[in-house]
Amino acid sequence: MKLDSTLAILERLVAFDTVSSRSNIELIEWVANRLDDHGIKALIQPGDEPGKANLFATIGPADRPGVMLSGHSDVVPVAGQDWSTDPFRLTERDGRWLGRGSADMKGFIACCVDAIPRLVSARLSSPVHLALSFNEESNMHGMRLLARHLAQAPVRPSACIIGEPTRMQVVVANKGTAIFRCRVRGFSVHSSLRDQGVSAVETAAEIIVFLSALQRELNQAERHDGFEFPHTSVHAGVINGGTAHNITARDCEFMFEIRTLPGVAAGDIVARIRDHCARVLVPAMRQVSPECDIVIDEILDAPGLDERGNRYLAQALAPLCPHEGFGRVSFGTEAGMLQEAGVPTVVCGPGEIRVAHQPDEYVEGSQLVQCLSFLDTLTARLARGPLLPA
Repeated sequence: MKLDSTLAILERLVAFDTVSSRSNIELIEWVANRLDDHGIKALIQPGDEPGKANLFATIGPADRPGVMLSGHSDVVPVAGQDWSTDPFRLTERDGRWLGRGSADMKGFIACCVDAIPRLVSARLSSPVHLALSFNEESNMHGMRLLARHLAQAPVRPSACIIGEPTRMQVVVANKGTAIFRCRVRGFSVHSSLRDQGVSAVETAAEIIVFLSALQRELNQAERHDGFEFPHTSVHAGVINGGTAHNITARDCEFMFEIRTLPGVAAGDIVARIRDHCARVLVPAMRQVSPECDIVIDEILDAPGLDERGNRYLAQALAPLCPHEGFGRVSFGTEAGMLQEAGVPTVVCGPGEIRVAHQPDEYVEGSQLVQCLSFLDTLTARLARGPLLPA
């Protein structure tokens, strides 16, 4: 199978600098124009911040549910990474195509866009929906808006395939992802008078120690051996605070994440963290100064993908894919939000997660070939009728 047209599309997609802090409108409009060239009108759904939008289009009969092919249009930053090539220019090296987002997940989007004319000419009995979201790499607000729209639509997809990099294996479960910012307000004094002050840095450290103890507790609780790390995890990744070595820090801020097994609510875990702060730490801090406080803000809380909700979809797709068996992954996806909206969802796409977000990110040409073959097989299947029974 020739890749010339797919690679030309991927080259254009990679050239759009859609880092989550930037606009994705140019990419969305470019794909909409490609659809329009084939007589397909796309819905461009404005985002909840300037310069952001989702795309949703239906190829085939619009009066019945079909299979949605979904990808996120944004990518992670390249700042501070040691790339050997221009990250926004697709570059070939030994059968690998390097570029930011080539694996995560513009390679999948390129395959879907390349498949548009074949989907149109197939005279599908059951439609294919194409969806592109924004801000998956930051707060997932794009899919929240799109899932809300689909849940209220007269006809919503009967199934969804999210093309995150899985080496074209059907993934039936992923962990939920929740991100929180913890802001600690202490009371600043000269360090020689430390008993009269409250160090925000030291209080933040106490909270992080509590997170570590909580992780040990989680390691003894529920486990799911289908995941590489079989437990719910809690992790503090970024911390910043203090102004000088001889001043008790007035402010400290850190970020922590919770990756939950399917069926586990991050809210229950963060409630324990808030309770510990309110009962144990804040009262002691306020004995020194009433202005002391600990505030935990939610940045993101995306549910996991639970395989109990996609069994029939996975079984229907398995014969169309190059890998036997089903996978489970610890990285987060938008799949759980679609599942909550009533759309059975799996994850399956070209490339591999270990190179995503890394310098010299790449997708192998052989993976793109497998994805194109999968889409063509799916097209032929949908030309005959629905993938899932009504």
